[in-house]
Amino acid sequence: MIKVVLDTNQIVSAILNPKGLGDVILMSSGLKGDQKYELVVSEEILIEIKRVLNYPRIKKLHGWSEERIDLFLNLLKKHAYVVATPPPHDKVVLPDPGDDKFFYAALQAGALYIVSRDNHLLNIKEYKGVRVLKPEVFISAMTNNAL
Repeated sequence: MIKVVLDTNQIVSAILNPKGLGDVILMSSGLKGDQKYELVVSEEILIEIKRVLNYPRIKKLHGWSEERIDLFLNLLKKHAYVVATPPPHDKVVLPDPGDDKFFYAALQAGALYIVSRDNHLLNIKEYKGVRVLKPEVFISAMTNNAL
């Protein structure tokens, strides 16, 4: 089964819009329904998800308590392939160093794809065999069994 990294915004999008592309992609990891790929996360990605979900404007939109956020993160940890946090010197050179964690997780897990709308990631297109795809491209490939 292929491994895929979703950037933080894709996971937050799935929470904020339960019928949107982000949700379809996240649920296709087997969180709900058939598993079409294995989700990959790292502790660093989980920390960022928690931080973003606690932004006041985001928290106002989803309305989740701290306990529910923690339950969700624990579900991701239990369900996903979790990679270790990278050593400080082991970085990918990106325009936004905060995006290194997604490539590091993908490379550590042997993931083929990162799904994102982040232009910093999308502009790279591919790095060491890891392709960056927009959500709609990923869904189309997944639907057509082209992954």
